This record gives sequence, C-alpha cells and structure tokens, in this order.
Amino acid sequence: MSQDEIQLFSNISSDPLLNIKAVSQSTGIEPVTLRAWERRYGVPNPARSEQGYRLYSERDIAILRWLKAKVDAGVTIMRAVALLHSQEPSVGTSLVPSPAVSVSAGASFESMTAELIEAGRRFDTQQVQRVMTQAFALFSVEEVCTHLILPVLELIGERWESGDTSLQVEHFITGLIRQQLLAIGASLPLPSRPGRVIAGCAPGDWHEMGTLILTLFLRRRGFEVIYLGQAVGLDRLEEALDAVQPDVIILSASTIETVPHLPQAASIVAESGRYVWFTFGGTIFPHAPGLSDRIPGVYIGDTLIEAARRIDDLLTGQWQPVANIAWTQSDDIARAYESIKNLPMAALDDLTQLLLDADPDLTPVEASDIVRQAVMELTAALKFELPELLNAPTGLLGHPLGCFGISADRLNDMFSRYLPPSSLAALEPYLVCI
Repeated sequence: MSQDEIQLFSNISSDPLLNIKAVSQSTGIEPVTLRAWERRYGVPNPARSEQGYRLYSERDIAILRWLKAKVDAGVTIMRAVALLHSQEPSVGTSLVPSPAVSVSAGASFESMTAELIEAGRRFDTQQVQRVMTQAFALFSVEEVCTHLILPVLELIGERWESGDTSLQVEHFITGLIRQQLLAIGASLPLPSRPGRVIAGCAPGDWHEMGTLILTLFLRRRGFEVIYLGQAVGLDRLEEALDAVQPDVIILSASTIETVPHLPQAASIVAESGRYVWFTFGGTIFPHAPGLSDRIPGVYIGDTLIEAARRIDDLLTGQWQPVANIAWTQSDDIARAYESIKNLPMAALDDLTQLLLDADPDLTPVEASDIVRQAVMELTAALKFELPELLNAPTGLLGHPLGCFGISADRLNDMFSRYLPPSSLAALEPYLVCI
C-alpha cells in the first residue's frame, strides 16, 4: 500500500451510515465473510446502532475494496491485513485497530519455530500467542500448520522422548496450539459445499493434532466436518453413522498398537450397509512401507495437504479409488498371532524378569510397562505380517527389548516354554526386531 493510498483512506469519511447489506452490495463481499473478517482480524471495525446493528463508513468500504482487490490478486486475507497494518501512518488516527503483534518482514518459519519452543520452555503464554499471531498474519493457515505447527510438535516430542524437555512443556505448547486451531475453526463460515465428513482418532490413540489440522483444512475448503476427537470408541460407531449420515469417515492411527483397530472400524462401516468411504491415515504409515496396503479402506496419503486434497476429490467425485480389502494372515502367522495375543501371565512375568536382569536400574513397574508395550507392538506386527513395523522410529514405537541387551536367542528360549514349535518358527523374524 502506498502512502498516497494511506492518505486517501484517511481523507474518506468515517461517519457510520451504511448497513451490512449495503456494504456487501457495494464491495461484492458476502455478509458472512464481512463478519468473519471482523471477528478474526478486526477489519473493519464498524460502529453499532442503538439496536446493535453494524454501521459502516465510506472509509470502511474503501478499505474493504482494497483488501478484496489483494485477495482477488492471490494474496491471502491474512497477508493483506498484515500489509494494511504494517503500513499505517505512525501518527494520527489508525485506519483499523492495531494488531496484537507487530509483523516482522524478516520472520521465517525457522526463526518462529525457535521462538515458539523457547517461549514454551519459559511457559510464556503471551509470547507463544504472539508468535502464532505473527505466523497467521504472514502466511496461510495451511502454510503455518505445515511449516510451523507440525515441525514444532515433532521437535518438542523428540525432545521429550530424549529427556531434553519436560512433559509439562510439551503439554503447555500443545495446549496453546490446540486453542489457536479451535479458535480459527470457530471463526470459519458455515459449510458452502456438499459433502459431510466424520473425523477422529482410532481407539486408544490420543495424538489428535494431525486429525484436528486436517479437519481445519477441510472446513476451510467449505466442507462440513464432524470432529470426534481423540480415541474414538467403536462400540456405538454405527449410531454415529445413523445420526450424521456422512459421505466419508476418517480415522487416524499414530502408533503401532492403535493401527489394529482400523480394520475393525472398517468392518463396522461396511456392515452398516451405507455408502460411506472409509478412509484412514496417521503418522505411522510413512514409516511403515506396505502397511497402508493391508488396511481395508482408502489410504489418504502421507501428508495432511495430500489428505485434504484426496478427501476433496472423493467428495467431488474426481477420485474413485479401489478400496483395500481386509488382509488375511498366513496360517502359521495366524497361529503365532493368537499365541502372542493370549500369552499367559507367567510369560509376561518371565519377560519382565529378563528385562530387570538386563537393566537393574529399571523398577518392576517400568519393566512391566515396557514389556506390555513390546507385546502389543509384536501383536500388531503379526496381525499385518510385517516385521518391519517393529523398526518404526521412537515416538511411534516403544523401547525395543533389544536396546536393553536382550538378544533374539534369549527371547526365543523364553517363548519356547509357552509356544508350539510352528508358532515359534513363524515368530523368529519378529524376535530380531522386538
């Protein structure tokens, strides 16, 4: 914006005269968009009549026309508003209310990532919010989520896993980010395109941020999304299908032990008799080649941008994929799977003692928890006949027993006391990884 434009706006009347219908007709901006811009960006900031109705000035209309011209030229509304704020005159009456944070022209995702994590480490709520406000002023929601929020969450998770960051810091940052995303979602207009989606996390899966962000992407594309949140139960899923009548259901799984719930969910959807696309995704899949082919339904991709595009194409009929069928285990693996799934308590006790012998610094409770996690992951790998699942990165996988110095031979000797020879032979490739 040039200084001449700033001066031009400042010379236009600020008398509140026009209602929202007249402004919409004059600018070509829908009333719902006018209200959304006001609620989210404070632009414009109309006066109110005694009855509470919005009254706009000629100056408001001039600003709105300028913003619309920028948006029509391909600039995001957030960037257009940031530009408007950043070039206001330093003296005199401000054209619009000052933003909560000044926008630095040199800000980058790398610098904002470092600032956000450092502010989180200090439990500085205001600074975390400032950084996020700045990011959303400079970039689109999709860009901020992809290049700032997801890397921050991944980095803070890695630091917690390594002991460099406390769980309290991780929860603090995640909570503030979640609040910001929910606030953005609440400011969006009503759905404008046909298509209804149910989205949530698989049973036992509490890692909701990816699903929450995908929900936001789809809502920004104009679709109606019913977000069910963390650890969606399956016992009454059919009732939700009855009530919502969705076109697509999305479930995400982030860890090995939650993936086995997806085939059960797909079966419930199929048996309901409704024409509903069952789709799935989650952070585990890019790290486990072949896994997505063994889940019944439609895999929506390795990234959230790809997932949003694929759901869009599904809802508009531009993509008609062939859904995966349920994976069938070989007979030997099926028997080994049932044996591990039904391991007696004595076997779990033996595994726990092996772990305590290998690492005396562990408490019995810690050792028992590690064993329980390892057995759950082994069961999941057997279900899909994929030993590679047990090589997933830390964060998607618990601590492998091998990292405590327990060899595959020692595990084989222990399991030989509880499993038949055929199951033990089938299990051998998995014991190398567990």
